Amino acid sequence: MKKITYSFPIVIIVSLLTQLFGLGKTLILAKNFGANGTLDAFYLANTFTISVFTIVGSSIMTVVIPSLNEHIEWEEVKKSVESYTFIVKLISIAVSVLLFVVLFLGINIVAPKFSTQNKELFIVMTAILLISQQFKIQASMQTSFSQNEGMYIMPKVLDIIPYAIPFLYLIVTPKMSIIALTIFVGISYALETIVFNYIQKRINPKYTLKLKFKLTSRVRSMLLDTIPILISSTVFQIQILISNYFAGTFGKGYITLLSNTNQIMGIFQSLFVVNLINMIYPRLVKDLKDDFIRGLQKVDKYISLTNLVIVILIWGFLATGQDLVNVLFVRGAFSHNDARIVFNFCVVIGIVIQFDVIRDYFYRIFYARGDTKTPMLNSINTVLFNVIFLVILANVIGPISIVLAPACGTIYSLVSISIRMNKARILPNLRAILKRLLLMNLAGAAMYLLIKMINIDFHSSLINLLINICIGAVFIGILGLVSYVGYKTVQKRRNLEK
Repeated sequence: MKKITYSFPIVIIVSLLTQLFGLGKTLILAKNFGANGTLDAFYLANTFTISVFTIVGSSIMTVVIPSLNEHIEWEEVKKSVESYTFIVKLISIAVSVLLFVVLFLGINIVAPKFSTQNKELFIVMTAILLISQQFKIQASMQTSFSQNEGMYIMPKVLDIIPYAIPFLYLIVTPKMSIIALTIFVGISYALETIVFNYIQKRINPKYTLKLKFKLTSRVRSMLLDTIPILISSTVFQIQILISNYFAGTFGKGYITLLSNTNQIMGIFQSLFVVNLINMIYPRLVKDLKDDFIRGLQKVDKYISLTNLVIVILIWGFLATGQDLVNVLFVRGAFSHNDARIVFNFCVVIGIVIQFDVIRDYFYRIFYARGDTKTPMLNSINTVLFNVIFLVILANVIGPISIVLAPACGTIYSLVSISIRMNKARILPNLRAILKRLLLMNLAGAAMYLLIKMINIDFHSSLINLLINICIGAVFIGILGLVSYVGYKTVQKRRNLEK
C-alpha cells in the first residue's frame, strides 16, 4: 500500500492534467459548434469506437493481472500472455470490421436524424478511430505489467498524449476541421503506444512482448475467463449506445449535452474512482490469494477509502456544480439553458457513483477468484433492466430518462450482486460499508447546507465557484481534524483500558 499512497497524489495530478486537456477540447468545440449535428456526429463516432476498446482493454487488465500473480515461472507466464495478446488483437480487428459494416449499413437506424452530410462525417470518423484504437490493446497490456509491479505513474503520464495532441491542434489551427481533429486523435493513440513500448523495453526488457500463437491450456483458460468479461462489458457499452440513441431522438444537440455531462462526471470517475480501483486491484488480488477472509476485510476498507473521496466531491458538486458548468460551457453557441440541462444530468449520475464504487469492488472479488461468469450474468440482467426502464421512462419524463434509467440500474445492479455474493458466502461486511457511507453522506450534506446557507452571490459564476469551494474545503478540513483527534482519543483510551 505504500507505493499506492506515495503514487496516488502524482497520479491524481497527472490525471487532472489529462482531464484538463480533454475538457479544454470539449470547451473549444462547444464554443465553435454549440450543441449541433456536426458535433453530435463526432461524439457518436467516439462513443462507438471507444466502447469497443474499453471492452477489450478492461478485459485484458482484469484477466492478465491475476495471471501475473500465479506462482509459476515467468517465462511460462510470458509465453501465455504473448499468445493471449495475439488472439485478442485478432478478435479486436474482427469486431472492428463487423462494427463498421453494421454502422455503414444501418446508419439510418443508428442516426436517423442526422443530415446526409453528418451521416457521411460519422462514417469517415468512425473508420479513422477504429483503426487508431487498435493500438490501445498493446497499451492496455503494458499498463497491466506496470501496475502489477507497482509502477502507476508512467502509464498515466503517457495517457496525456491522446488528450494533449488534439487539444494543441485546436489551439494552433486557424481553421477548425472536425475530420482533421479526428485524424490527430488517431495519430495520438498510435504515438502513445509506440512511446510506451519503447520506455517499457528500456526499463524492463522482460516485459517486451512478441506476437506468438500457441494455444496452450493456460491460454485457453485465459480466453475462457475473458469471454464473460467481454460479454458483460459489451452489454454495458450497448446500454451507453442505446442512451445516445435515445438522446438523439429527443432532438438536435442532446447527444452533445449527454457527452458534456459524461465529460464532467468523467473527471470524478477517472481522477478518483478508476485511478484508485485500478491501483488497488493488484493489491486486492494478492490479499485475497494470500488469505481470503482477511482479504475481504481489507476490501471493506478499500471501498470506504474510495467512497470517502467520492462522496465529499459529489456533495461539493451539488453545491457548486451549476456555477462550474456555467464557467466551463456558457460561451459562444452554448446557452445557459444547455448548461442547466447538463447540470441536471450530472446531479443524477453523481448521486449513484458511490454505489458504482461498491459494485465495482464486488466484481473484482469475483475476478480475483477466477470467476468472471457471475459478474457477467449480473451485468446482463442490469442492462436488460436499464433498457426496459429507459424505454418506459423516455415516454413518460422525456430527456432526463437517459441518465435516470442507468442510475436506477446501478442500484439494481448492486443489490443483485450482493444477493449473489451472500449466497456464495463471499459478501464483505455490507452493513459496515453502508453505515460508513451514511456517515460520509451526512458530512457531505452538512457541507452542502453550509454553502447554501451562506449563499454568496457576486453575480459572477467564477467568483461564486471559487469562494464556495474554499468554504467547502475549510469545512471538510475542520471536520477531518476533529474526526482525527476524536479517533486518536478513543484509541488512546482503549489502549489504557487494555
